[in-house]
Order: sequence, then C-alpha cells, then structure tokens
Amino acid sequence: MGGEQRVLAQHAKGRLTARERLEMLLDAGSFCEIGAFVGSIQRGALPVAPADAFVMGHGTINGRALLVGAEDATVMGGTIGVGTLAKRLRLFDLARRTGLPLVLLLDGAGMRTRHPNDRTLFIPDDLSALAAVKGSSPIIVGVMGTCAGHGAITATFADHLVMVEGAALFGAGPPLVHALTGMDVSAHELGGVQVHSRGPRSSEATSSNLPTNAANYEGIIDFVASDDQGAIAELIEFFGSLPVREENVGDSPDGSIRLGPRELPLNRKKRSDVDIREIVPADSVTQWNVLSLIEEIADDDTLEVFSNTGSVVTARLLFFGCELVVIANQPAFLDGRLESDGAYAAAGALEFASESNTPVLLLADSPGLAVGIEAEASGVLSAAQVLLSAQRRFTGSTIHVTLRRSYGDISALMGLAPFGGQICTLALPGARLGEFPAETASEAVRNSGDSAAVLAHTEFGGAVDGAEQLLYDSVIAPNELISALRSTMRLL
Repeated sequence: MGGEQRVLAQHAKGRLTARERLEMLLDAGSFCEIGAFVGSIQRGALPVAPADAFVMGHGTINGRALLVGAEDATVMGGTIGVGTLAKRLRLFDLARRTGLPLVLLLDGAGMRTRHPNDRTLFIPDDLSALAAVKGSSPIIVGVMGTCAGHGAITATFADHLVMVEGAALFGAGPPLVHALTGMDVSAHELGGVQVHSRGPRSSEATSSNLPTNAANYEGIIDFVASDDQGAIAELIEFFGSLPVREENVGDSPDGSIRLGPRELPLNRKKRSDVDIREIVPADSVTQWNVLSLIEEIADDDTLEVFSNTGSVVTARLLFFGCELVVIANQPAFLDGRLESDGAYAAAGALEFASESNTPVLLLADSPGLAVGIEAEASGVLSAAQVLLSAQRRFTGSTIHVTLRRSYGDISALMGLAPFGGQICTLALPGARLGEFPAETASEAVRNSGDSAAVLAHTEFGGAVDGAEQLLYDSVIAPNELISALRSTMRLL
C-alpha cells in the first residue's frame, strides 16, 4: 500500500484499502497473490509503486475458486502504469484459460502519466484480453470509489456491476472536462450512481446540463451499496448464485477449462515431508539429483519415471491427487546443460501430456545448452527446435519453477517465456537469469570491469528483478514450494 498517511486518508473517506477489501471478500488464508513485486524496484526517475497500484491473484469464496484484482487508491491514486497493464493482461488471460470467475474492485484514476524516459516498446493490451473473457467466464465488478478512463471502461464488461454510493464512474474527470469544455461539474454529476443505475433516468440524471439523449441510456449498475462492506456482501452473494458447471474437457481450445468448486485436499498420501532446503543446494555450482525433488513432490507410490538417462528427467505423478507430467533439468548430468537426448525426452513428455490432457510441471536448473564439438555434432540445435515446437503444440496448462538457474535459451526451452500461457511461474530466491553466468559472459566477450558488474547485477538480481517485470508470478522460499504448487492446483 501507499503508506500510513494515504491509508488514513482512504479510511477518512469511509473506504477500505484494496487489501482490506480482498481480505473481506475471500476465505481466510486463501489469497495467493500474483505480481506483488511489480513496481517494487526504482528504475531511473520512476518512483517505487507497491504492487504497481493493482493487487491481484486467486483465492476462494466459500471454497469456490476465483480470480481477483483490486485497484489500490493509496498508491499513485490507483492509476494504471505499464506494469499495471501487464498485471491486468496476465489476470485476464488466466481468466480466459481457466474459466474461473473474475472479480474486479475498481478505485483508480485511470491511466498514469508516462515519464518521458520510459521507452517501453510493448504496451500490454489488457482491454482486448478482457473482451476475450466476456461471455466465457463471469465478470463481476465493484466500483468502490472514483473510477476514471481506462478503469471505467473495464467496468462496462461486467456481467454484474455493484457501485458504492458516493463512488463515480466516468471517462474523464471534472478537471479535464473543465479544461476541454469550460463546464464546471462535480464527479457525482458526471458519473454518480444516479447516472449509471439501470431503469428510468431520474430528473437529477437528466438535468439541463446533460444532452437530451441521456434519457436513452439504460445504465449498467445492477446493485447500489451504501458502503464498501455492503458492496462486498453483494459481490459474495452474487458469486454464490453462479451456476456450477461440470468439467468441460474437449469442448474448449485447450481441453482443460473448468468452472466450479476447486476443493483442494488438505492432506496427501505422504509418509514424511523432507526439508526442500536439504534437497536443492543454495549455491549455483553444486551438482545434485533433481529426481530427489520430484520424489518429494509426488504423492507416495505414484511416481512413474519416463526418462532419467540424460540432462532431463521426465515423469508422471500424482500431487495431492492431481495428475502431473514433470519435465526437469538434471544438474547431476552435464551440470544440467540440455543435450540432444534430454531435449527429445522433454518433447516426448510434452506429446504424452498433450494426448492425455495432463498439466505439465517444468523445473528449471540449467546454465544453457550443451556446448562443444560433440554437442554440435549430435544436433543439439535441431533437438532444441523439436522441443520448442512441441511446446508450441501443447495447449494445456503449464507450471514453471526456476530452482537455481535459467540461463540463455533454457528460459524458452523450459517454458519461462513471458506471457507464454503458463498458469503459474515461480522462482526460488537465489534463482539466476541472463544469457550466461556473469563470469562466463565477461570472459567470453572480454568485458570491462564495469560491464562485468552489470552482468553480475542482472544475474544475481534474477528472481526479484524477474518478478518485478512479471516474468515470475511470485518468488517463494524453498519450503513454500509444496504449498505454492498446491494452491496452483485450483487453477487447473
């Protein structure tokens, strides 16, 4: 949030903060946040913006799963920056892929003024992504405060729209209206509940200040609440009234979209739990056997290993009763460098997962492709292309975890490409990224000391820096891996 003073100011208006609203909306302890690190790193003149003024993730209401997003008015007025757009695009894409209901709590001033030095080449198109959700997943919106511009358009996609008395919804606020038209008008007159409520227009809504065709506007608000608490109670009630559909396998493009309760088992068949910190080395150079981690992820007596003879381990298992195909780099072989046999094994596992409609868990820990005369003669590049093509054909659900290293092409080969359709991307805190390890890259291109320092910063800041750019949904401690994966199961 935006600090104590801004929280107090929000409360003084009789409004809750974004996180307080989500806490009231969702079952206790069910919220899993996505993109918490976005906006957390100061880049040039751009200020730090916690969660980039948009708190989002997934959780449950009375045990039923949903996706949620809440504009945070205490951070830069709840405005929408490039990072916020990326988060909204990610959330809406998840709604489309999973078929889960989407609840949005709006309380923001629209698009953020961009800094002249912000040379972003790609501006995420979240509204088109939301349009793709419309009609396939329920969209439920609460207008909790003043909502302008981009965010206001978002509200119009709602299948059920709740608005709090005193809130406002408009394309442009009073200052901009005055600057463009010379008209002095209040936020209430521009877009209060009397303007947007369904049914006949009141005399207030059709005053002489408004065009005559205002009487033809049918309105979009389905319920007016007296305060935040009332609005959230209505959102919960409406959510509970949504019909529950059975699994819809085969009818949807990826064959895995479901809508309904996602009850996660509290326990699983596991004789004992091992400390993950004793399995995954904290450093990046110690070789270790990834099969030991896969065995810990698997429910007892459910692990079926497909391949464990090269740089990749592939297997099938049950995790809390959910079937998964696992593809993992094997640091015990060639330090995890992907060679031809490993790439073909991974591609074969993806083909199996596609045919059986099974979600895939990708565990990355590799410094890159195998190198040298033998690697090139074995066709490692062609094998990599086969793996990438298999990924392209796979339209099911994927989960990516960077355990220690994801250098060079490994990010793409192990399913870490940004907005690559993953339902979840996670990293352990020590995860390192980059084209090469910093020391190797510096030596290879004979970089200066300053350049080497830049490479090292990119490498060692990998997990948090990647999460700030939404490459990862979250950075988790090793001992949080099992619980994080379990929570992700509600998205399958």
